Amino acid sequence: MDELRPFLYPLGWFATLFFGARFALQWFQSELTGESYGGKSFWYLSLTGNCLLAIHCFLQVQYPICCVQFINGWIAWRNLQLLEQKPPLTSSFQKWASCIGLISLVTLLFFVQGLFSSPHSIWLRIPQTPWQQGEGVLGWGWHLFGIFGYILFSLRFWVQWWRAEKEVKSRLSLDFWWLSLVGALVSCLYFWRMGDTVNLIGPLVGLPVYVRNIQLLKKRVYS
Repeated sequence: MDELRPFLYPLGWFATLFFGARFALQWFQSELTGESYGGKSFWYLSLTGNCLLAIHCFLQVQYPICCVQFINGWIAWRNLQLLEQKPPLTSSFQKWASCIGLISLVTLLFFVQGLFSSPHSIWLRIPQTPWQQGEGVLGWGWHLFGIFGYILFSLRFWVQWWRAEKEVKSRLSLDFWWLSLVGALVSCLYFWRMGDTVNLIGPLVGLPVYVRNIQLLKKRVYS
């Protein structure tokens, strides 16, 4: 597997393609309606991108990012339910149990993968690419900074999920876009330092979309 990782790295670009299409379509629909729009297409593209990026992060041994993508995929699926006329009712215990179950599954998969990898394999490392092979080294300070930024970046979906469950309605509010903007700036710096183009492209190309949605929502509030 370690020998194949550099050649499997480009598969991650398919995930960025779906994430890019998600926000391009969202931006187009928002400009048409004059408000921040988030319909079924947004969540279907999100779910597909989450699944593809989770697979990529598993192959490149990036445990924290893989966990986040599993949870974000579950949130996308839940938003699709909430967009239905009669969304299935689930208890808080079932929701949290689902999240814990997903993280446990990812942990088990990484543990099994570690059994077949090199003895010095870790669960968070610089991805191996066709142009950057070998065990890259990045200080833990950078990793902590990057994980903080990525969690902040993903917090937008967790806050959105909390609001959606509370209101029984799926929508993209102002705090979603502010968290997207700030989290993306921190994440871009981290992934640029790591040389991880797959995880860098998504936050980078999304910056103008986040800014524009903030403008649309502020314009609606003050109009």
